[in-house]
Amino acid sequence: MSYGMLGYIGVAKETTWGTPVTAGSFMEAMSENLSTALDRFDTRNIFNSLSEPDDAVGLQRNEGDIVIPANPEALGLLLSAGLGLVASTSVTATYWNHVFQTRINDVSSLNPLPAYTYEVFRDVTSAQQYAGGQVRQLVLASQPNQDLRVTATLLAKSVLNKARIAAASVLFPTTPGQPFTFDTCSIAIAGAATDRIEGFTLTINNQLEGVPALNNSTTLARVHRTGPVMINLQGTISFNDVSEFLDFMNQTERAFSISFSKANSFLCVMNLQRCVYQAFPLGQQGRGRNTVSFDAKARVPVGSASAIAVQLRNNTSAY
Repeated sequence: MSYGMLGYIGVAKETTWGTPVTAGSFMEAMSENLSTALDRFDTRNIFNSLSEPDDAVGLQRNEGDIVIPANPEALGLLLSAGLGLVASTSVTATYWNHVFQTRINDVSSLNPLPAYTYEVFRDVTSAQQYAGGQVRQLVLASQPNQDLRVTATLLAKSVLNKARIAAASVLFPTTPGQPFTFDTCSIAIAGAATDRIEGFTLTINNQLEGVPALNNSTTLARVHRTGPVMINLQGTISFNDVSEFLDFMNQTERAFSISFSKANSFLCVMNLQRCVYQAFPLGQQGRGRNTVSFDAKARVPVGSASAIAVQLRNNTSAY
């Protein structure tokens, strides 16, 4: 019998896309569904029989999600992988401040974003090592009675079965031991704090696609972009006045700032300087209070190349 509670997810940054690296950092997770699928194709149609002939195996595809509670250390790994550009400065001898933004160019002709190896152990004999990992989409969400929840949708070049890392060497972050949680979340719209947002989902869509080629291999030849990075903020807000509805009707841009903190200087601040509501659907579901499920698009501020800037303070010196 195997148990998810006995598994682990390890992460390591690669020097060369697709060349696996032994995991040096580990993250506690809520779930994962990284899996391998094999394309298939037929090689004959006219074969003098009513029985299906043998087919052939095609391209290997490695894709899936990793869902984690946003521990300040683990969160930095996924922000680095999902946004790609980071500037780090020392705050004290033990704390560093990192600002993550979207890249202005691709890492290489093979991979748009920093490449990571993700090693997943599922308490069954061997671990699976997914090399050449790229973050197709990154989602950060929170609501009452929940941590800041992060979902990374990955695609990888290849998978390898290997011996698991010894249990004594699988060390999860302990400073702090707990993730960012809803009770330290504060949100500001246009610089003014608000207590009317009851939950949010921030989606960073990198629009990535694996590209196969005739390269003597069944693995991806490269990953490329199918469009620009798209960033959306969705949430539920108490409908107490019409100010946000008027912003929607007038297409008025507003800045959103979402902040989480923990004791001993750990913090995460998501800044979207230019947001415009794409949808602000009014309605009444019955006798209860009215809320609105809004959808806002983030735009790039003047003088910047990134529609988002995420400030993270933790004990990691660099990514």
